[in-house]
Amino acid sequence: MSRPRANEALVDEAAQWMALLQSGQMNAQERQAFHDWRAADPQHEQIIVLMGGGLGALRSQALRNLSRDSLLHSLNAPSSRRRFIGGSLSVMALALAATLLGRRYNLLPEAGALYTGTGERRDFSLADGSALTLNARSQVVSCFDAQQRLLQLRNGQLLVDVARDPQRPFVVETEHGRMRALGTKFLVERGEDWTRLVMLHSQVEVLTASGARQVVEAGESLRFDARQLLLLERAKGHESAWTSGVFEARDRPLSEVIDSLRGYRRGIIRLSPQVADLRLSGIYPLDDSDRSLQLLERSLPIRVSYHSPYWVSIEPR
Repeated sequence: MSRPRANEALVDEAAQWMALLQSGQMNAQERQAFHDWRAADPQHEQIIVLMGGGLGALRSQALRNLSRDSLLHSLNAPSSRRRFIGGSLSVMALALAATLLGRRYNLLPEAGALYTGTGERRDFSLADGSALTLNARSQVVSCFDAQQRLLQLRNGQLLVDVARDPQRPFVVETEHGRMRALGTKFLVERGEDWTRLVMLHSQVEVLTASGARQVVEAGESLRFDARQLLLLERAKGHESAWTSGVFEARDRPLSEVIDSLRGYRRGIIRLSPQVADLRLSGIYPLDDSDRSLQLLERSLPIRVSYHSPYWVSIEPR
């Protein structure tokens, strides 16, 4: 049976609502927000029907075993949302996705995992004396042994100040490649389809999954994926601002600011593609997303609408 081509952002939102509903952990306010979302546009209702029709069809415990905060944590990560909408809109996919998300985002226990939740930044002291800071909704798995010190960045952003140990290289790994250092300080961000390294001190050698190599010096930034090196450039100088609880934008698109706020706000922030590329400069508090949204609304031709505490939309004014 054929189905209409739905706007990916709407499918994205519908998948989140369906998963939260099927978890059995929706409160009355969230149920009202879901009702309002369905009623706001006929296409919303159509997508919900395509995703499962009868909401009683799913009887898996996979979603019900996750807390609301854990579920929202997972659903707000772009790569996890893509799991819901890739290939099929069947609601039965939600149970499998929940299990996969649990393993990937530490919603199920994993040895050596360090992680942060929504709106949380944390500092860690690693076994070798290195200092690690994780941004909101981030996770690393620490694998230290006699031969190496390895951090696997599963999601989010980290800043690490590496303790010197000439006998054991320090490596940060994502699915796109490995970053090897001896004594240095750097940032790593894991995007949906890429990894970005920002060097603060010393140097790091990057080896992509396909074998491409690049040494990145202090003051440089490198974006790469599993196949190739994408962009080597001078760092902007404000990439570590999140460690102080702010997002600093210098002629950046609105979409980047909103992406940073998503890690600090539960629920859905829907950004209209019509305004996503608006350029702006400013400093926006991460720990007060309502304040940041107010500042954005004052400085750009946008309208921020609060349909509930869990659903905010940003449209052209």
